[in-house]
Amino acid sequence: MRSWRSSPRAIRLGRGALIVALTSSIGCSCDRGRNDAKRRALANVGARVTGGPLQRAAAASIDSDSLHRDRSALDRVWGMPWREVRLRLATDQVWQGSAKVAYKGAAGNGLAIDEEAELRYRHQPEGLDLSVSNDGGFFQRIVFSNGMLYRKAQNGDPIASKDLETKRYHHADAAFALAATGWNLLDRFISLKPRGVETIAGRQASCYSIGLNPNPEPFQGGSAKGVLGAMKGWRSSLVAESVAGDLCVDKATAVLLKVQLEGRALRPLDAGAATLEVSVQARFVSIAVAPTINAPEEFLKSLKRRRRKRPATDFLEQQGVRVLEGPDAG
Repeated sequence: MRSWRSSPRAIRLGRGALIVALTSSIGCSCDRGRNDAKRRALANVGARVTGGPLQRAAAASIDSDSLHRDRSALDRVWGMPWREVRLRLATDQVWQGSAKVAYKGAAGNGLAIDEEAELRYRHQPEGLDLSVSNDGGFFQRIVFSNGMLYRKAQNGDPIASKDLETKRYHHADAAFALAATGWNLLDRFISLKPRGVETIAGRQASCYSIGLNPNPEPFQGGSAKGVLGAMKGWRSSLVAESVAGDLCVDKATAVLLKVQLEGRALRPLDAGAATLEVSVQARFVSIAVAPTINAPEEFLKSLKRRRRKRPATDFLEQQGVRVLEGPDAG
């Protein structure tokens, strides 16, 4: 048996083969590990995108036929944000809503606000046209079209910007919340009675009649103290006088398609009784019908200006060629 020491050629060949073998095995191990890491990373990214809280909420099933006996489901449906509604419907839509809340003290003084909103949404390509106004003179319009967000408040000019943080969804949530006005004040006084199936905006809906709950649950105010405790205590002292209306929920997606609520409650005080009145009307006007959404006309007009006069036009006019002035967006 010949040893490595006695065969220089064997040593050279042996070391070369060993180096090649080691290099090959290390390269294969690194490639395999890198590919496995890529696959795990891609799987994790996909799980985060499709499995976020909002996506999971939108995928959750809600029985639209049992809201009269499932209080948690009713609270879930009535307080559903528009972001979730957008995912559940996944189509074009036009929604309109209005709400009025009035509170009057025993002496007759009080506060009232009346607000209206319209939300027009195009699913593909995405577009949003949202208008909100109230009786105090407030007005705001939000338009998202062709990747640009246009904001207009009061009598100002529209401001254009990129919506990298999807602020349009925040504004849409705030406007859509009009449908839930008064729910946190009168929810324990509300009872539902099934009324059958209706067609609203082309969708089959489970509808209920809203009435006064003869056995309201006690107000769950928690253990808050200070200003927050006083606010919750204010709600706990309410006594409902009347509650009426209608509520319809999409059978397939559990989206609140229509709500009409009229409520009146009293708050006993030493000087007499204060009154709270709530009036809400909201519904989907159309679903699966694409609305036309473009940049605000006021913004487009601000881009137009008269065409500048250039030396070349003088030469053309001298030669008898008529030059017409026209709009120039620059």
